[in-house]
Amino acid sequence: MALSTPSITVPSKPMNPYHPVELEFFAVDAVCNHDIYLLTNGSYVLYRAASLPFTSADKQRLEDARIKAVFILCTTQKELRQFYESNLSNIIENKKIDTKKKADILYKCASGIAQEIFENPENKEAIGSSKNVVNNTIRLMAKGSDAFIQMISLSSHDYYTYTHCVNVMTFSIGILSAMGIKDPEVLKEAGMGALLHDIGKAKVPLEVLNKPGPLNDEEWQIMKQHPSFGFEMLTDAPVPERGRNIVVQHHEKISGAGYPHGLKGEDIPIVSQVVSICDAYDAMTTNRVYQKAMKPYDAFRVITQEMRQHFDPNLIETFIKLLNLKRR
Repeated sequence: MALSTPSITVPSKPMNPYHPVELEFFAVDAVCNHDIYLLTNGSYVLYRAASLPFTSADKQRLEDARIKAVFILCTTQKELRQFYESNLSNIIENKKIDTKKKADILYKCASGIAQEIFENPENKEAIGSSKNVVNNTIRLMAKGSDAFIQMISLSSHDYYTYTHCVNVMTFSIGILSAMGIKDPEVLKEAGMGALLHDIGKAKVPLEVLNKPGPLNDEEWQIMKQHPSFGFEMLTDAPVPERGRNIVVQHHEKISGAGYPHGLKGEDIPIVSQVVSICDAYDAMTTNRVYQKAMKPYDAFRVITQEMRQHFDPNLIETFIKLLNLKRR
């Protein structure tokens, strides 16, 4: 199966398995599932075994000793990410942790999970983990516009399928909330659909996906199958129906000019339209193999002029207002 993610450069230096973690990042009175160490006289000394809970007394004892961070032992980036994933709820709700740090941890967790999914689309465990990331993204962004700004500010100017999907998820949750959609189930299901919207590209040959120029007719027909591929790939995955529908509908346009089914107008749910406009904007404003990133103003112009017949006018207005907030 051809994968849509580019190769990853392996660091020349081995990763230091001991990672500093601020005390506030730990869920108190819960099992950490990682050995906790202190750095003493240049050596890492075991403080709390992975099988034992990190208690409030442990935390107080360390704070009294003016220790703000301890170390956890992780031999891979995935292990480190899983530590933060297991503590996400505590991190998002902890008022002592600033929004920028929360957004950074959340974005890295989401990107790591998305990368795992696109490298192995049959990894149902990773797809299941995406629910936790989506839920915590909703919780963080519900705390104010600053959280949305911090999440979007982390987006890269270079296009990778997995970071693109995280950006689209963030934009989509922000727009749906701005449109007055507060139902947590709708937001969660839409967030999952947004995060997984391009999963079908894992079945598109790399020579088509990464072609540095316009696709010919045959290649374009292959590319246009990725929404259907994605829908089929998620048939037995732990993804709600609304999320799967977003995957297959994210290239439909209210004008009827979209694909794969040529749906028109109100036949396209607003959540699918939201993901579609976010997908288009993020794709235009990141560097691709065949085009340089547009400036936000130029992408706005394309959406409001060249693409205005493809989206609900109220959606376009909300999108522009939200993105202007981000630019401010």
